[in-house]
Amino acid sequence: MKDKKVLRSFAMISQIGISMMVPVFLCGVIGYWLNNWLNQGLLFLLMLFIGIGAAFRNLYLLTRSFYAADLKKEQEQAEYMKNLKEYHENHPEEDFSHVMEGKKKRYPEHRGANR
Repeated sequence: MKDKKVLRSFAMISQIGISMMVPVFLCGVIGYWLNNWLNQGLLFLLMLFIGIGAAFRNLYLLTRSFYAADLKKEQEQAEYMKNLKEYHENHPEEDFSHVMEGKKKRYPEHRGANR
């Protein structure tokens, strides 16, 4: 499980690096070529800023999709805890301290064929 997370994180870091460098270098090369072709001094800077903007847009889109599943899971856990607290307030005679504190488990761990 941890190996998958490490590989996924490494792939994400690599993808972010590539997605940020390609637009900057590509727009820089196009700007340099346009400067030489049209003899304008500001086209390189303009294209470089466009490349930097595209790189940050790529960064935003990649990280948003990467953390969307984690954010959804956190929201579901928060909603579950909120519902559990509301249920406990409506039913004070039941003891839910082991669930709220996370110290005890309701069910024994699955140990395969030999329980």
